[in-house]
Amino acid sequence: MVSLLKAVANKNELADSISNNITNDLDTKNLSQNTNKIESSINDININSRIDKAIDDASKKYNIDENLIRSIIKVESNFNPNVVSSAGAKGLMQLMPQNCKALGVTDPFDIEQNIDAGTRHIKEYIDKYNGNIEMGLMAYNGGPTRMAKRGVTSPEHIYKMPKETQNYVPKVMKYYRG
Repeated sequence: MVSLLKAVANKNELADSISNNITNDLDTKNLSQNTNKIESSINDININSRIDKAIDDASKKYNIDENLIRSIIKVESNFNPNVVSSAGAKGLMQLMPQNCKALGVTDPFDIEQNIDAGTRHIKEYIDKYNGNIEMGLMAYNGGPTRMAKRGVTSPEHIYKMPKETQNYVPKVMKYYRG
């Protein structure tokens, strides 16, 4: 009987020990997961702060409405600074390699460089089309050479542009107009 009681007591101690180890492991895993979530959230806040500041700086520098810049970024990359399109466009404002070169961008994934260059680029197109934002967006997305070849001389000619551009311009304008 004494042996049986000792065996039961040992089993209870073993069960308690296992339970404590599992609890400690879970606490460690939860702590690690929570720490990772906190670090990820802090990183997101830092990225969002950098994006906000870069938009503010570019808006002031090039006299382009912040909401237009945000709308372009929303449609182009959904605010992901590391995105690459199937066509090879990179970063928040989806700059093509040839545009990066022409605009002096050394790292298209750099938030500040990308937003500065993308804003300068859209500003050039808006100016080229006498302040017409929709024409500027068509050029930004579809290219001014394609527009000229297809006889696009007003926003009403958007139907002459590729489907991507036909979808792009109204989408950006919807976000822009709120």
